[in-house]
Order: sequence, then structure tokens, then C-alpha cells
Amino acid sequence: MKSLPFDTANNWTDFPEICWAILWRKSMANNPVIQFEAIMGSSRWSIRLNDFPDEPLHTLLIDDKEVHHFDNWPHFWGRGPSFPR
Repeated sequence: MKSLPFDTANNWTDFPEICWAILWRKSMANNPVIQFEAIMGSSRWSIRLNDFPDEPLHTLLIDDKEVHHFDNWPHFWGRGPSFPR
């Protein structure tokens, strides 16, 4: 699978299709780098922890495909009760 370049990180305005109010929950996946997950329609969205600081802190995956890299959690995504503060 081809990875997204890390120099595209944190450019939320280029990705309006992922700027939804999403309530994330702690991942139940058997993968320690997948931290959070959400179901959006028929798609599974996941947040992967990267090799920070050499890479952006997180990557959004939709159905296991890299969609966006980011460092700071965006204001438009919700934080469920299991989300660390």
C-alpha cells in the first residue's frame, strides 16, 4: 500500500470530507498502534499512532487506507468518555 507523504500533515482545509463531528472511542483492535476508532456509515475510521517526532503524531485511516496525517486533535472531532485528556 502506498503511504501518504508526511509533508501533507495538518492541512485540514484540504480535506473537508473528513472534518465531521465524530465521537471517537478507544480502539478494541488487537493492534497497539491503533488508538481510537469510529464507524462512519459503512466505513471504519481509525487513528494510528506514528513514530513521533520523526513522523506526524497520528494518521487517520479509513478502512485501513491512510487518509491524513496530523499532530493536534482537531476541534471538530468529539472526545468520548474513554478519551485521554
